[in-house]
Amino acid sequence: MIVPIHTAPPLDLRMVNLPYMLRLFGVTDERFDEMTDEDTKAELFDGVMIVHSPASTLHDDVGGFVRALMRLYAETRKLGKVWGPDALVHLATGRRFAPDVFFIEKSRVPRPRPLQFEGAPDLALAVLSPSNRRYDLDEKRPAYREAEVREIWLVDPDNRRVSVDFRRRAGYATKTYRQGKVASRVLAGFWIDAGWLWSDPLPDVLDCLQAILK
Repeated sequence: MIVPIHTAPPLDLRMVNLPYMLRLFGVTDERFDEMTDEDTKAELFDGVMIVHSPASTLHDDVGGFVRALMRLYAETRKLGKVWGPDALVHLATGRRFAPDVFFIEKSRVPRPRPLQFEGAPDLALAVLSPSNRRYDLDEKRPAYREAEVREIWLVDPDNRRVSVDFRRRAGYATKTYRQGKVASRVLAGFWIDAGWLWSDPLPDVLDCLQAILK
């Protein structure tokens, strides 16, 4: 659904079929701040405010599982901070994204804690779903690359694959996994088994963390 913000009537999202992704045009950084609060699931991309539908249970389970593993691992190893999916990344002027998971190395963690992270995270992860697939792949992924995010994870539960973009001196290299270990080069020593993500129910987080820490 495309809505020009200057002429749009108040939106009743209860009347919009799930899943959805609304695009409201003509939104500045300042207007975005006025229109959103901590309960709003929205992003800003070059003057377009993106409003997302609530996550599906599959999206929420997979994103929460990976986020918990990354967060516990980073805290245990004292490597930095893991945030998401509600915290915003102010990637550049007019670009505010809410990755499902993002990692900031310890030396770059801001003090005091900010309302949003300014700049490019070291790692950004998106869980693809029917409503956001094209947006994440065709718009946000190039924006992350333009900002030189060092590592970009794209987790695709529907097709059971994980794609990881690794930044190199000349552009990016991409590896795609359907099974076996998916290892991070940025969050040193961290890995997941792709098979964990396609299990129903998902495996116990603490059991998986113990396997990673061995």
